[in-house]
Amino acid sequence: MNMNESDTDTGLEENGEPAEELPEETGKEEAEADSDAAQEGESPWVPPTEEEHRALLDIKEKTDSIFEELLRAKAEFENFKKVKAREAARDRAAAVRGFIGGLLPAIDNFERAVDSADPGEGGAGGLLEGVGLIHQMILKLLDDHDVSVVEAEGRQFDPDFHEAVFEEEVTEGSTGDILEVLEKGYLHGEVLIRPSRVKVAKLVEPDQGGTES
Repeated sequence: MNMNESDTDTGLEENGEPAEELPEETGKEEAEADSDAAQEGESPWVPPTEEEHRALLDIKEKTDSIFEELLRAKAEFENFKKVKAREAARDRAAAVRGFIGGLLPAIDNFERAVDSADPGEGGAGGLLEGVGLIHQMILKLLDDHDVSVVEAEGRQFDPDFHEAVFEEEVTEGSTGDILEVLEKGYLHGEVLIRPSRVKVAKLVEPDQGGTES
């Protein structure tokens, strides 16, 4: 008995290769794959609704605001630290000036004692030398703390650094010339601790003698 071609179709092409799948079969497989993905919990991406989009924008705006506040807080804290550091430096400098201000009268008396001592009296020479060394140590200590003497000898009177205690009339030079330093002034850095107390000159016309009668 003869068999029809349809009865003998094995799904192979004449060359023995499998026949191409039909579109219906491919679509069926894709549908089955989507069904499997859905069963595994994977859902296709769905764009956010307008309400969800507004909510996301609101969250971003709040996040940006919090970030800016953190940056401002950080900057304010850095400025606070700098201000405190400057205040601490000023407090230390004020403490040093207060200490030096109390020490200056003792230095004045010390220098007067050295100036008035007579090295020729008995063993005063050795004592005077020792006192002089102590004086140099004190001056070195002041210098180490940025303390310096106000320049006054031979200079013009400056009210910012000098205090006129006496005035002497002179016929040479200029008014305001400092003739003598009575008490030294001191600076701490550029800050005046005490002005130099000085005697200043007042220029007057020289006396020409009496007039002829």
